[in-house]
Amino acid sequence: MLETLEPKIEDNEILTGDEAEELRCAMQAKISEAVALGVFTDAEAKIWEDGFEACDQLKYMQNLVEVVDDFIASGLEVVEQISSTLDTDLLTEREKIAWQTQAELLSFPDKCKLVQELSNILSSVSHCKQELMRLLRTNQMPDKQVNELVKSFEKADSVDKEAVVTRAMLFAADAKAQHQVVQARVRVLISTQQFKMARELLYQSTANSSNDLMSEIDAAEITQVRQAAKAA
Repeated sequence: MLETLEPKIEDNEILTGDEAEELRCAMQAKISEAVALGVFTDAEAKIWEDGFEACDQLKYMQNLVEVVDDFIASGLEVVEQISSTLDTDLLTEREKIAWQTQAELLSFPDKCKLVQELSNILSSVSHCKQELMRLLRTNQMPDKQVNELVKSFEKADSVDKEAVVTRAMLFAADAKAQHQVVQARVRVLISTQQFKMARELLYQSTANSSNDLMSEIDAAEITQVRQAAKAA
């Protein structure tokens, strides 16, 4: 930022060409810097320029040169908030570029609204990600299926991430149903002392309680061996 010009111009000082031009250059430098930083849009810059040119006294020009710094500081803070909010893995690179491009075209009030909108979007996406991780953690799906869901979620835009979670729910329900079938079949094999087949079936499955079922097979086989030993 350019430093405020000194000395202060007295209220009764009249407009002169050199002094006005000096203030005009200072004002233009500040406005140009604000545009370059993405703080002012071209339309906002034009408003400040027109406002400055409308001044008919040096004291008014001086006041605008000083006041514009406050507006630039506030605008820069919002620009930094937007950049900070977009520094996340919850959005795709495509989305980040799109939001950043849109932000550069927005006025200060609309930039403030964008910060809140982005915060709401990230909160929703974060919730979806947590739900997806819970589903993948509590339902033993095939690794290929898990990897596909994770990659799909990462590549999906924020509006499409919920659909990935819904698909994960369907896969989880299917995995649960398959587990129930496997569990029932393994217990039938245990009851008929077909322990080898029971183990092979269990190895091929992704049942959540595979360790518990394997323990059941081991216990049943041990019991069968002891009974056979006693009978001998």
